[in-house]
Formats: sequence, structure tokens, C-alpha cells
Amino acid sequence: MKWIWAFKAFCKALKDPEGAKQFVEGAKKEMKAEDQSDFSHLRLLSMLQQTSRLVDFLKEDISTFNDAQIGAAVRKIHADSGKCLEELVTIRPVMEEKEGAKIQVPQGYDPSKIKVVGKVTKEPPFTGILVHKGWKAHKRSLPKKVGEQAAEVIQPAEVEVR
Repeated sequence: MKWIWAFKAFCKALKDPEGAKQFVEGAKKEMKAEDQSDFSHLRLLSMLQQTSRLVDFLKEDISTFNDAQIGAAVRKIHADSGKCLEELVTIRPVMEEKEGAKIQVPQGYDPSKIKVVGKVTKEPPFTGILVHKGWKAHKRSLPKKVGEQAAEVIQPAEVEVR
């Protein structure tokens, strides 16, 4: 079956060489665009790993540690991660009201900013209780890729030579 498709493609390329050339060049452009994917999420994770060892903590089996040991580690990770995140992304609440407050969701609200849950039976406006104020990126200043490090490497392995 594959050879039939290959033969048809060959015949079509013979009839329209310019179209075949454009098709092949278009495929090359798409491949290049794929290679330049946005790895900003991995850069952010890398920065959090560098400043607070967040990935180390999340991947660590903490079941053998007591609560006091975990609490001591979490305080530093929490502070360092929060500082790094604030510098790189600056996260702000979507809604300023306190959680638990009674609020009104207006007609024409943006569903990407407000998720309405519960007994939703009619059209907005809705009156409900704010369960979570949400988060949005206020400022994004994540650095671009630096150096030749592989895009999927969050933190390179470290070897001490003695």
C-alpha cells in the first residue's frame, strides 16, 4: 500500500515540480519551527531548582523524615521559590476579594479568568461564594535560553572531582 502512495507522489512531482519543491520547503520550515519550541516552562523550573532546589525537594521521598525536619526544609524552599517566582513572573490574584466573600459574576464574564462551579442553571449574572481568588501572571521576565544546554535539561548533573 505504501508503494502505491510513493508512486502517486512521484508522478505528481513529475507533473508539478514547482509544487513539489514548495511542499518540501514548507515541510522543512515546519520542522525548523518545531525545533524552536518554547521551553520557557522548563527554564522557569530550572530557575526554581537553581534558587531553591525545588525539584530536588519534590522528587525526594520525604516519608522517612519527621514533621520538624520537613518543616525546616520547607521554610527555606518556600521563601526562596517565592522570591524567584516574584522576580521572574510576578503573580497576582485574579480577584481581589477575600476567599469566602459573596461576589457577583457579571454577564459577559471571561471564563478563562472565572470558573463558575456548583448549581449553575441559568444565564449570568451569578451570585456565589469566592472559593479561590485565582492567579494570573502580572509580569513575565523569564530569561531566554542561554548557552548550549539541552532544552530538556532542567539542572545538569554536578560532579565534584577530587
